[in-house]
Amino acid sequence: MKTAIILAAGKGSKLWPYNEYWPKAALPVAGKPVLHRMIGHLKSLSIERIIVAAAYLDKRLKSLCHGIEGVEVVSLPSPQGTADTLERLLPMINDEKLLIVYGDIVTTQAAMQSFIRQSSESGSDADLLVKPLDKDRAQDWFCANVNNKMVLQIYGHPRPHYVNHRLLGVYAVRTAALQSALAQNPGFMTNVNVGVMPPMEAALEQSLQIMIEDGLRVTAHCAETDVVDLDKPWHLLQAAQLVLNDEIKALKESSIPDSAAIHPSAEIKGQVVLGEGVIIGRNVQIKGNARIGKGTIVDNGAIIGGNSVIGDNCVITDYCRIGDFSVIGNRNRIGHCAEFEGITFDNVSFTHYGEVFGVVGTSTDIAAGVTVGVLRFDDLPQMQKVQGRTEYPEKFGNAVYFGDYARTGIASLYMPGVKIGSNSVIGPAVLVEKDVPSHTLIHLDQQQLVKKEWGAHRYGW
Repeated sequence: MKTAIILAAGKGSKLWPYNEYWPKAALPVAGKPVLHRMIGHLKSLSIERIIVAAAYLDKRLKSLCHGIEGVEVVSLPSPQGTADTLERLLPMINDEKLLIVYGDIVTTQAAMQSFIRQSSESGSDADLLVKPLDKDRAQDWFCANVNNKMVLQIYGHPRPHYVNHRLLGVYAVRTAALQSALAQNPGFMTNVNVGVMPPMEAALEQSLQIMIEDGLRVTAHCAETDVVDLDKPWHLLQAAQLVLNDEIKALKESSIPDSAAIHPSAEIKGQVVLGEGVIIGRNVQIKGNARIGKGTIVDNGAIIGGNSVIGDNCVITDYCRIGDFSVIGNRNRIGHCAEFEGITFDNVSFTHYGEVFGVVGTSTDIAAGVTVGVLRFDDLPQMQKVQGRTEYPEKFGNAVYFGDYARTGIASLYMPGVKIGSNSVIGPAVLVEKDVPSHTLIHLDQQQLVKKEWGAHRYGW
C-alpha cells in the first residue's frame, strides 16, 4: 500500500466560524496545519504518493502543499459526497490496496502506524479504523456493529442500540472491490434507522456497507490512541490537547540553540524546545514543558503554563499569563496582565488585562478588559447550537470561539459557549449572550443610557 487519498473537499459548515476562511484540513493544530500533520505521518510510514481531494477553498490547500514531494492536490468541481469524490479519483490509482483518510482527522503517528500494519496483515477487502462508542453520541457519526473484529453493519448516524463502534475516517480498501462498490452507490446513505433523514450525498460508508452485503470481508481495528474529527469548534481544543499530550508533555530533554538567551532570573520547571533567537527574559516563569518558536520574546514576568506551544515572532510580556495546554500562533502580542487559555491563530493581539478562554481567530483584536465567563448561572454543562441543532460537548462547550478578523471593544463580556462570526465587531461594554453572525457590528446605543442627578446629597450631606 503505497498510495493514499486525503478527502479534503468538504465545506466544514458545522465548524463555523472557522470554515469561512479555512478548509478544515488547513486549520492549525498545535502550530501545524492538520493536512501537514497527516502528510508527515503518511510519509514516515512509507506512503509514496498522496492525493489530496479538494474543492472548497482549494487554493489554500494547494498553497499548503506547494513543493511537498509526492503530494498532489486535485481540485474537483462540485463533488457530491465522499463516494463521488473517490469515484472520480480512482482512475488515477494503480495500487492493489488504497489508503483513504478524511482530511479533518487529527491523530498520532502511533495510531496510523498500528492501523497500517494491521491492515497489511489482515487479508481483508477493507479495513476500518474504529473506536468503541463510549461517550460519543452515535447520532453524530457513521457507526458500525462489530463482532470479533468483523464489521457486520455500517449505519449513518444511528440510534446507539444498533451499534457499538464509531468509524474514524481512516480506511484501507482493495481498489477493485472499492471500484465495484462505488459504482453501486445510490447517491445517499440508505443504511439508516427508521425516521433518520440522510442528505443527498454519496457517502463512502454506504459503499463499504455494499461491500459487506456482497459478502466481502470488512475488518475493524480499534485505534490505539485517540483520534479527533474536527467537526465542531470545540474539537479544535480537543485536537490540540491530544497533540500536546503526545508531543509536548512527552518531551524528555530540552533543545536550546546557541542563539537563544535565557535570563538568570527566569524559572523553567520543565523541558523546553526553543527556536533560533528566542529570548526568555527577566522573571519569566515556564511551569512545565513548552515549545517556543524562532524570534519570540517572552519577557518581564510572563507566566507560561505547562505543555504549551508558542509560535514564531511573538511578544509575550508584562506579567501576562498563558494557561496550561495552550497554543499561541505566530506573530501574537500578549501582555500587561492579560490572561489567556486555549488557542490563538496567527497575528492576534491581546495586550491589556482581561481573561479569555477559548479559540481566537486570525488577526483578531482582544481589547482591554475583555472577559469570558466559563460557568453558567445554573452550574450545568454548556449546550451549543450548531446549524440549529442542540449539541452537548463532552469538553470545552463553555469556551468562547472568536472568528477570524474580528474586533472586540474594551470591557466587553462573553457568556460561556458563544461564537463570534468572522469580520464582526463587538463594541465596548457589550454583554454577548448568544452567537453573533459574521459581518455584524454590535454596540450600545448611547440613547439607552439612564441619566440622573447625583452629588453630595446622595451621601447624606
